[in-house]
Amino acid sequence: MMYYEERVAGVWERIAISGEMLTGRAHHVIYFSSPTAWQQYPAWARARRDEIVARIKSEFTPPDYEYHEPQAPPTASATATPVTATIPTPTRRTTHDSASSSRALLLALALLVILAAGMGWLVARGITRGETHAPVTRGSLRRPIVRSAEPAMFWVSVGLYALVGVGAAGLAVWGFRVGRPGHPASPGTARTH
Repeated sequence: MMYYEERVAGVWERIAISGEMLTGRAHHVIYFSSPTAWQQYPAWARARRDEIVARIKSEFTPPDYEYHEPQAPPTASATATPVTATIPTPTRRTTHDSASSSRALLLALALLVILAAGMGWLVARGITRGETHAPVTRGSLRRPIVRSAEPAMFWVSVGLYALVGVGAAGLAVWGFRVGRPGHPASPGTARTH
């Protein structure tokens, strides 16, 4: 399921757009309601179908996305039977993929929090002991750095650890805010859940 959200009169309004995941070249298909079915949407969206569809298409572009729009009904002279389009409901697989994405996000957030905590511990331990290790991976260069003997290198090392920790914590907070349900997207954009 996708949602199109827009700020209308100071309030975030949302309409649901059907979609599903694919296994071919395009990873997703978006199903737009027919102009007639679109009239069931809230008043703020009814007369703006073309504009909203264009905005969604500008955010979710081929080749990763494809679109399905119902064909216009034939004229009365061509046939007397109207053509109606049915929009399939999302499958269980779509729900599963959403749950899988949530688990992946939680794992990434947990790793970022662990990294931030580890860097915080290194900074605190280095400052209290007056000694830290050079932030290098090569074993031959990894040596203790004493604050009284090499103050510049000590503070560069501690500062680097602090920078990595603050960056990881910031990414974790950002990921939590963006990933939580009901997070408002920017005006006039669509997003998937």
